Amino acid sequence: MKKICGMLLSLAALAGSAEAQSLVYVSNADSGTVTGYQLDKSKKALVPIGSFPAGAKAMSSVVSPDKKMLYVSVRSKPYSVVAYHIQPDGQLVKASQSPLPESMAYLSTDRQGHFLLSASYGGDLFSINRIDSDGKVEAKPVQIVHTGKRAHAIQVDPSNHFLFVTLLGADQLLQYRFDAASGKVTPNDPPFVNIQSEAATGPRHFVIAPNTDKQGKRSVYILTEMAGNISQLTLNANGTTTPATVVNSVSPQEDMQRGEARPLTGDDDLPPSHKPRIWQADIHLTPDGRFLYSTERTSSTLSSFSVSPDDGHLTWLSSIKTEQQPRGFAIDNSGQFLIESGQKSTQLSLYTIDKSTGALSLAGRYPTGKGANWVTLVE
Repeated sequence: MKKICGMLLSLAALAGSAEAQSLVYVSNADSGTVTGYQLDKSKKALVPIGSFPAGAKAMSSVVSPDKKMLYVSVRSKPYSVVAYHIQPDGQLVKASQSPLPESMAYLSTDRQGHFLLSASYGGDLFSINRIDSDGKVEAKPVQIVHTGKRAHAIQVDPSNHFLFVTLLGADQLLQYRFDAASGKVTPNDPPFVNIQSEAATGPRHFVIAPNTDKQGKRSVYILTEMAGNISQLTLNANGTTTPATVVNSVSPQEDMQRGEARPLTGDDDLPPSHKPRIWQADIHLTPDGRFLYSTERTSSTLSSFSVSPDDGHLTWLSSIKTEQQPRGFAIDNSGQFLIESGQKSTQLSLYTIDKSTGALSLAGRYPTGKGANWVTLVE
């Protein structure tokens, strides 16, 4: 009996250790794979776990709120989402592959993990699909909403009562009420706000602050793909937003003259015939909300900002050279590490974050697949 109890305790300790580890998954569009790593925080290093087949143009990914499933958008025909069971050792086991109505540029889930939310840049729409008790995405959407030009990112707010979608081609943020029971949305009032400090701003990815400022307000930050700025909005109690400020988000030292605007294609990650001098990609906040980071692909830079606790205002801190054509990155739950990928690079950069200044220091580079474009952490 004592022996059995000892074995059970050992297994429980191993399980607890596995649950405590930080896992990193990178989608590689050109390789059609997802590469996995363990983030060893004590050694400030990434330890490779393996490479897992996904499909050509594997891109946006999201982890379920219970940390048991990873969902990856496959943006080659037939368009689909691959669902993986995340094993205790970080290995991925394919659970299912479900059709999606279009090539989806962005995946997220609602706060309960009951619905997969996906936005299509080429299809000008977003889709809401139920996730069953086994983590499988149901094939028939709960709702498909046609949006107008170039839907790019989709997220619910922290309360799980409201949903937002950026329209890159219309310079708008769409605002909806979200029914967490049915998964359906209805337009809020007003149904959108304009995000435009100049023509062809291109609102792309956005983040919602994890906490409120000293005035009790929560900010939303939208990275514009083509204007080289970040729009700060105030999130109101009724799920609408109010534009607040706009700050420059490219280094003042960089020669970033506009040049010709990039034409909107059916896929924002295809090589454009006339690439703009500014081509921003991704944006994230540290978990404590003190620092914000963004990537710009033309100059291959990673920029950092401080966030004012008084009103959420951003102050540019620095821009550093990073992986070639940086697309996606992620920040760990402790706010101490940032992992960044480059679409034209076959390696990742691991940075440490100074928690007092937000400064980034390169800790190491690690091989990954071709066309690395999305980074997701499981902690």
